[in-house]
Order: sequence, then structure tokens, then C-alpha cells
Amino acid sequence: MDPPLNLERLPGGIMNLNKMIKQVTRKTPIFSYWFYGCHCGPGGRGQPKDATDWCCQTHDCCYEHLKLKGQTVSSLLLHPAADKGTWCEQQLCACDKEMVLCLQRNLDSYQRHLRYYWRPHCRGQTPMC
Repeated sequence: MDPPLNLERLPGGIMNLNKMIKQVTRKTPIFSYWFYGCHCGPGGRGQPKDATDWCCQTHDCCYEHLKLKGQTVSSLLLHPAADKGTWCEQQLCACDKEMVLCLQRNLDSYQRHLRYYWRPHCRGQTPMC
């Protein structure tokens, strides 16, 4: 049985995102997800490789929507307390929460051979956000 997860009580930021991923998936994010498939970790291009990769692509789009609204996502990732409780922080946390829950729903799609996937193999049309 999985431990209870209270995502509403965790503040934003990349370190807390990593903690949430670890708690929900029981995988170490930097080894298991940061360079998984075509969309997990920094950047992303081409068609997602599986449902897990789709979670990351959707997360990228969620952040992209915040950027289009003029928010500075990168500064909140590094210093989430600077805007604690603001609309943007709440939206950032919602993006992170949805990704973590998506990863949890798709644990059975996780494929070890997609860890550290060579990004030049990521081809095809990148899905629109």
C-alpha cells in the first residue's frame, strides 16, 4: 500500500517536485526521469515514446501556458518562496501535481531502456500544447 500523499501541503520548486516524484513512484527522479524518453528533463522534442514520456510532455506544456501568461516559471522553480501563495505559484504546483499523478497512473508503462534516451533519436512532430 502506498503511503498517503498530501500534495496540497507541499510548496513548489524543483526540489519539492523531486520529493513528490520519489514519494509517489519510489524512483529516484534524477536517475529515472530527468533524461527519460524525449520529454522528461530539460527540453523536449519529437513524439513522446510512451505514456510516461507523455506525462513529461504535458508538464512542459503546462509550464509553457504559464510562460504565455507572462509568468517567470524558472524563477519560481529556483525560489518558490518568493511568490508564496500567488496565483502563479498555485498554478506551478498544479502543473507539478498533475505530472506526479500522471507518472503514478502510468508506472506500468515505464521502460528502463528509455532512461538516458539519446535525444537525436527524438523525431517526428512535437505535439502541440
